[in-house]
Amino acid sequence: MLSWTLVSSQSPTKQIQKTITLLPFEYTQLKTNNGTSCVYYMRNASLSNIAVAVNTGAPDSIKYDNGTLFNGIHTLAPGQQIIVVGDFKGKQLNTINLSAQNVAITTMLFCPGN
Repeated sequence: MLSWTLVSSQSPTKQIQKTITLLPFEYTQLKTNNGTSCVYYMRNASLSNIAVAVNTGAPDSIKYDNGTLFNGIHTLAPGQQIIVVGDFKGKQLNTINLSAQNVAITTMLFCPGN
């Protein structure tokens, strides 16, 4: 399991954000807790099969680093990852793994201050 560690130079606090792995037809609902500058990460854990995921719940203007809208259907090549940084405005984000084969999708949401 992957994890992210944030160390702030102005504060001795350390936050660890764990990831969630979704098997086919599993889903997650993540609350942003009114976070701004949130980071959402999604990755196809397979090195040989395509993954299909559907995301909903973000404001219509939120886009991944590859230019696709957060809300919608995403086809991820083997090992591909996509990242978005944005203000999710207190929304609940939903991701479902609709991969036809036994492909896991790794997701992570980090909102500073949560």
